Amino acid sequence: MRPRDILDGLIVPPVLAVLAGLGGGWAWWQWWGPAPSGKIYDTPAGPHWYPDPFDPGITRDFSGTATYAVIGFGLALVLGLVAGWLARRVAVGGLVALLVGVVAAALVMKVTGEWLSPPDPASLIAGHKVGDVLPGHLHVSGWTPYLVWPLGAMVGYLVVLLSFTSESQRPAQPSVAPAPQG
Repeated sequence: MRPRDILDGLIVPPVLAVLAGLGGGWAWWQWWGPAPSGKIYDTPAGPHWYPDPFDPGITRDFSGTATYAVIGFGLALVLGLVAGWLARRVAVGGLVALLVGVVAAALVMKVTGEWLSPPDPASLIAGHKVGDVLPGHLHVSGWTPYLVWPLGAMVGYLVVLLSFTSESQRPAQPSVAPAPQG
């Protein structure tokens, strides 16, 4: 194994994954925006922020989560294809490096998108009065949307490893010598 193989297969994919997470967080925020507005209402439990009453329930929650999943899967698929090509000589190590990278990418995308969006309106209620309008907050609902990163990456990685096996990597066929004529 050459040092270049180690660099390409074990170091480059996690670095690319973190960069993909940064870009994905920005794209997620851009696609989701503008932030939905909502109002602080007086309820029996005290003031609470609710989105526009004409917004049917969890539409914006689903929109933010679904957008995260679509962007994350697409980026992970491309990342898996690139990592599979780079790590074709160190397949197992490349797979581990890719998995570490996509876990980091999922986290970086979430943190970047939430950091770019307005703060959570529930945390701002104390400084506002009933009737004030505040923008919503971008977030992922549940834990399952984070699975798109490893799933997309594994699909891309598998496609490359199964598709681009070169002749030099295939086992040599034993040659059969002709029987002596006697």
